[in-house]
Amino acid sequence: METRESIDHVLLVQKLFVQHMPQLRAFVLSLMPDFSQVDDIIQDAFLTVTAKAADFQEGTNFKAWVFTIARFRVLKAMNAMDRAFLPLSEDVIEKLAAAIPDQASGYDRKLSLLEQCLKKLAPQARRMVEMRYYEALKPAAIAELLGVGVNGVSVLLSRSRVVLRACVEQKLQADSRFGR
Repeated sequence: METRESIDHVLLVQKLFVQHMPQLRAFVLSLMPDFSQVDDIIQDAFLTVTAKAADFQEGTNFKAWVFTIARFRVLKAMNAMDRAFLPLSEDVIEKLAAAIPDQASGYDRKLSLLEQCLKKLAPQARRMVEMRYYEALKPAAIAELLGVGVNGVSVLLSRSRVVLRACVEQKLQADSRFGR
């Protein structure tokens, strides 16, 4: 029977997971060659973290613990994939995974800025970016759904990426000027 204390601990671990989700998502995206599996891996990591919540001790490095769990979930998913489609060896994945948590702290801020910049895009451009990067649709599928040419989609996506990159960089420079 679970005690109130153990339930509170599980809830704390789940809350920490949610707080670290943007960094974790960026981490998994950087390792996983098949973007369509990223959400499944994150969900699997959440279930594992919840099941192993008792193993986490408050005051220790939660981020390192959850990234390790996610790394193992990525490796498990990659082992199930056809080896011919894997762009990186398991050894390279391990080395990348060891280096990424140190760099991930800036991802949260960049993701937040990117969300702000996305809101500034024209509605059709924003919709195409969302379809391409959130829904993982190819330009041909976007063109068909929106009734526009594939070249038009490609051009608009390219211009949108340039605008978004410039917007995020401008906001990062403003942050550094104001010491944020």
